[in-house]
Amino acid sequence: MLSSDAFGPGPAGDRCPGCHRPLPADARFCAACGTARADLRRPTTAGRKIVTVLFCDLVGSTALSGTLDPEALRGVTLRYFDAMRAAIEEHGGTVEKFVGDAVMAVFGVPSVHEDDARRAVAAALGMRAALRALNAELDAELGPRLQVRIGVNTGRVVTGSDASARQALVSGEVVNVAARLEQHAGPGEVLLGPDTVRAAGAGVRSVEVGPLRLKGVAREVLAHRLLGLDRGDPGDTRPDPPFVGRRPELALLDAELGKAAERREGRLLVLGGEPGQGKTRLLRHWLERAGGVRFGAGRCRPPGEQAGLQPLADAVASLLERSPGHPHPPGLDVLARGLLADGTPTPSPEDTCAALAEVLGALAGPAPVVLVIDDAHRAAALLLELLERVVAALAGAPVLVVVAGRPELLDVRPAGAHRVSTLGGLPDRDAEELARALAGEVPAHLLERAGGNPLHLEQLLAAPADAAGDGVPLSLQTLIGARLDALDPAERRAVDLACVLGREFAAEELAALADDGADLSAALRRLGRHRLVVADGAAFRFASGVVQEVAYECLSKQGRAERHERAAALRSVRAGGPAAVGGHLERAHRFRAELGLPGEHTEELRRAAAAALAEAGARAAARTDPGWAVDLLTRATGLLRPGEDGRLPAARRLGEALLALGRIEPGRALLAEVAAGADDPVEAAHARLSLAAVGQQQAPAPVARQTLPVFERAGDQLGQARACLRLAQQEQVDGRHAAATRLLARALRHAERSDGEQERASALGAIGVSLWRGPLPAAAAVARCRGLLAAQGPGRRAVLVTLNCPLAVLLALGDDGAGAAACLAEAGRHAERLGYAEAAAFLPLFGATVAALAGRSREALDLLGQASTAATELGGGALLSSALLDTARLRLDLGEPAPARAALAALEEERARTGGRLSFAALAERDGLRARLAADRGDRDGALELARGAVAEAARTDSPILQGLAAADLSRTAALLGLDRERALAADAARSRFAAKGHGPGVRLADSLADCHHPPREAIS
Repeated sequence: MLSSDAFGPGPAGDRCPGCHRPLPADARFCAACGTARADLRRPTTAGRKIVTVLFCDLVGSTALSGTLDPEALRGVTLRYFDAMRAAIEEHGGTVEKFVGDAVMAVFGVPSVHEDDARRAVAAALGMRAALRALNAELDAELGPRLQVRIGVNTGRVVTGSDASARQALVSGEVVNVAARLEQHAGPGEVLLGPDTVRAAGAGVRSVEVGPLRLKGVAREVLAHRLLGLDRGDPGDTRPDPPFVGRRPELALLDAELGKAAERREGRLLVLGGEPGQGKTRLLRHWLERAGGVRFGAGRCRPPGEQAGLQPLADAVASLLERSPGHPHPPGLDVLARGLLADGTPTPSPEDTCAALAEVLGALAGPAPVVLVIDDAHRAAALLLELLERVVAALAGAPVLVVVAGRPELLDVRPAGAHRVSTLGGLPDRDAEELARALAGEVPAHLLERAGGNPLHLEQLLAAPADAAGDGVPLSLQTLIGARLDALDPAERRAVDLACVLGREFAAEELAALADDGADLSAALRRLGRHRLVVADGAAFRFASGVVQEVAYECLSKQGRAERHERAAALRSVRAGGPAAVGGHLERAHRFRAELGLPGEHTEELRRAAAAALAEAGARAAARTDPGWAVDLLTRATGLLRPGEDGRLPAARRLGEALLALGRIEPGRALLAEVAAGADDPVEAAHARLSLAAVGQQQAPAPVARQTLPVFERAGDQLGQARACLRLAQQEQVDGRHAAATRLLARALRHAERSDGEQERASALGAIGVSLWRGPLPAAAAVARCRGLLAAQGPGRRAVLVTLNCPLAVLLALGDDGAGAAACLAEAGRHAERLGYAEAAAFLPLFGATVAALAGRSREALDLLGQASTAATELGGGALLSSALLDTARLRLDLGEPAPARAALAALEEERARTGGRLSFAALAERDGLRARLAADRGDRDGALELARGAVAEAARTDSPILQGLAAADLSRTAALLGLDRERALAADAARSRFAAKGHGPGVRLADSLADCHHPPREAIS
């Protein structure tokens, strides 16, 4: 139980940390505001925090020195300084220094308060009032009148380590802006920086000035001229967000009220929760839902703004207003002379307690009443003690007293509480509902950062209008910064260490990170009670991502550098791989560099960070995560200097990853740099081969033949896989699938030995294409494809993409439309997660083939348009040529010769642009289509020559599908020319090839060509 004898005499010179009034000798609590003496003059630690800086300067002091005797002037100046100091300290500020006639004060040193900006604004007004009083005295004594101008600015600064030193407490641009605002202010004016106006909250009356160009400040500043400050809590006017969830908490309140009514007794419920969890909103919603329950509510204001028992007086008064016509017990007269008059326990705490119990009992009657004391973490000790005594005295009276406040309330709560509950964050589903109500959408990253705290979520959604440079709204920075500054040294140390590790951490990690190996488990448990961290099994995590971000921003850069360097050596971080290690080393180097700390140690950190990030980037690229690879490798190459070991390999891998994401030009530029400048022939060979794949320098196959021996001599398995892949793809383009399959088997072996996931997927996908286009019957090819998929397992997303695409076409050859659609859908799902740009071209290309086989020609044409656009953006090449040939065939099959000719013309333009030759397969398809176009316009000789030549070109391949298509084109050409015998022979040849493959749609087309002069229009691929 808290004792009322906490208010006694104390040592001279000590001031209350809450309201800054003088403290008597032995007082443990401030009589004015109830703040505990334990917080007195808590030393500030060096770091970065949100503070408000105030500059005040005399106007016309030079002229004053010419009218007053030097001794008289000195006396006036000292009185002026005393008056300004008193006004500053009365509102919780710290005078950093006097310079000439200027005063510099800081609000937030030694400890940050969430209302520091408001205190500074109030202090500025108090300084003007103090100056008016001083001028009245000077008028009567010496005659001069003093005038001042004041500038106030809020933001993040670097703080010193000792508030008593009065030297260099804060530094940074925030200080410079405050000084420049003061210089721009007119006599008697107060100019506020924009962040001060936002942080001070409701009640600040001002008008905009500017924007101003301030000396030494790069950006213009929109200042505000202060007009006045309304009293009250700035949080009062913040509109409530929509109420969602909280069903267990509402049930708890219902249950406690029910017990008070059933047992006809006084009950005390303590409800704690971190700022922003919605304690006030919960109680308001509950009381509104309860309907006829009479209640009274009072709120504890910031220290120094009200008498210690005023919140209780406000609650009782509002309850009386809601209880007209009730009896007037004698105890009400006692309260009217003391508690209700001025918030004091007159004539004594005992008499006040007895009178309260009598009045509340009379008001309750048969129906229960509720008394709410909100923000009770600010409550004076006497208030909490009095509530406990009153509830104990309420025998036979159904009264529920709810005391709500922040987590620190739980440490000083009344011992007689019947129930203590902690309000946590909203569950994910409720947080999503709130986000939708506030913003109409659910940004996942903001939900994670908010950690279920409604206020954090609301203000993050409102950013960037109220956001500081680090992405956390200023209001949240000050709110959380104040909570952090209120921690004891062990708790703060635990937070400062943990925030370097991220959102989640373990107690043993903190011990390893601390330079003295301190066990901080007890501090972590206390932080759990404060709801700053949450136990998660054997580990811990910050209650929200915003808490971790603000704690990290409060660290000095020197401290961050040292802790990140130590973190890189932690066993848990090393277990996370080179990306985790490199991230810590990178930040350690960056902060040392920003602080201007050159030297070998900083250079060692840079090189070590680059090596770790480059290794992580290489792993990400090998494991088909190009987006992450680009991030890691960009950071690695940014740390490495031209000519340093490791830069060219990192640059080459970065170029390849950029190409994979479709960022062709920057990828080409990096690869060209490596190809031209690499002393290592293997690196140069890799770069040349990758450049060839996007149409730079030579075609892929010749480059592959040149580089394969380089890779073989070096034992470079990945290089051999890539070279064999390029050679195999050329064989496929030429329609020689047996030769391609042999090369692909070799490429697959090399890819597996090098752990090259992308090369493995490419090799398997190419094998699938040869199973589709090659001589193996479709049914056996389907079984082979499925066997390859099963052998690779379900976790290889890239393989699931590359193999499911040809498998879909093979199933479509066998008229399994549902199976084909399922394969394409699975490939699409995995491709979307991988992020490879090439998928935007090949997925619709395979989809078009499946649609064409099913007779959905218009759908196929739409997909081919998508494939052509994507392939063009990727630099053209084989994918674009395939899309154009398929488009020409579909158009011609639909009886649209003009667009068919346009597609073939585009094919010729692409061939001329790349300077390459058309393969046997492409020649066979192109000339077969050209033959049909020639026959359509009556060119008998030209048509037959082209059609027969296409059949001859197709015969040079081992693709029954290509041979069947060439024969079908000859049959159609002959039909247009009236050559029935040649039509029938070619149709029989086409049927034979399609039947050998198990190509159902092809067999039906060949049958129709054999039976009639004008076959149905059906697209066959």
